[in-house]
Amino acid sequence: MYTIKEINTKKVWNNFVLNNEFEFYSFLSSWEWIEFQELSWKKVFKFWIYDKQNNLIWLLPLIKNVAKRWTYLFAPHTPLIIKDIDFFEVLNNILPKLKSFSKQEKVDFIRFNSPIKNTILNKKLFEKLGFINAPMHEHAEDTHLLDLKPEIETIFSNIKKDDRYYINRAIKEGVEIVIWNTKKQKELLITMHIEHSKKIGYHAFSYEFIENLYKVFWKNITTISANYNWKCESILMTIKFWKTCVYYIASSDIMNSKFSPNYLCQWEAIKNAKESRCEIYNFWWVSPDDNPKHPIAWVSRFKRKFAWFDYSLLHAQDLPITKKYWINYLIENIRRIKRGYYYKKPE
Repeated sequence: MYTIKEINTKKVWNNFVLNNEFEFYSFLSSWEWIEFQELSWKKVFKFWIYDKQNNLIWLLPLIKNVAKRWTYLFAPHTPLIIKDIDFFEVLNNILPKLKSFSKQEKVDFIRFNSPIKNTILNKKLFEKLGFINAPMHEHAEDTHLLDLKPEIETIFSNIKKDDRYYINRAIKEGVEIVIWNTKKQKELLITMHIEHSKKIGYHAFSYEFIENLYKVFWKNITTISANYNWKCESILMTIKFWKTCVYYIASSDIMNSKFSPNYLCQWEAIKNAKESRCEIYNFWWVSPDDNPKHPIAWVSRFKRKFAWFDYSLLHAQDLPITKKYWINYLIENIRRIKRGYYYKKPE
């Protein structure tokens, strides 16, 4: 009933996203993300699924990740499926082909980080097809989204009064905003990001990782910094894809907490996204609740100050292919427990 083809056409791939009204998508769904993976010497299978009328209905990139103990195929914020098509009917239909392909590629499991809502029904439908909860996340699943369609004054007024104060105070104090992708800005972001990770204790992206992001997404990356007394106190990177702008990497070294430049830097990023005709500003990963013990509780509180709503994707789902998968399951589960991560239950 459904046909799988592997085709290498960037324009058609991105146009499929641009021409369909998907409820959730991100730059991980773009052709550029495929190019980014290939820069890291990863093999990516670019599958397109067609119905019996030969209409393109799915995009399914599968990134082949090779580790010491196991190999797996990963679909980040995909498959993207057009409206009025049953996601699970298609998946059930193509699953035998995916399993056969997985054995051909000698992988131990397939992982789907699908852009579908975190509901009990979706979880049960995945279970019926043999999927189980992945022991660990790979990308943002609980996100915080800001609707950019209202007037900018309305968006600003929705921020709590105390937090608007920080923005206005930073402007009065003469905090300088720099919006530019110069080599100096890029190097500053990388340096501050790595140093900040050491202070706070989170896993930093590598120099090569960030460098490759700039190479591939250079048209859609915006680097914004907030400087006071000639010193950068806050810097961030956003990545735009179609009508969504993602707040992806940031760092800070705040010396003036009375008018923390973080707030003004973030506000300028929101304004810039709106001026770029984006309709959604995605704050990316947030904790599933307000528990202060969650590893990213501190940054989640900050993101949620820019009011709007949380959006929860179903936790990543794994389809075991070989017995070696269970070694991976055990190791990743131990890592998750040690790091203190947990995920929002389906509703």
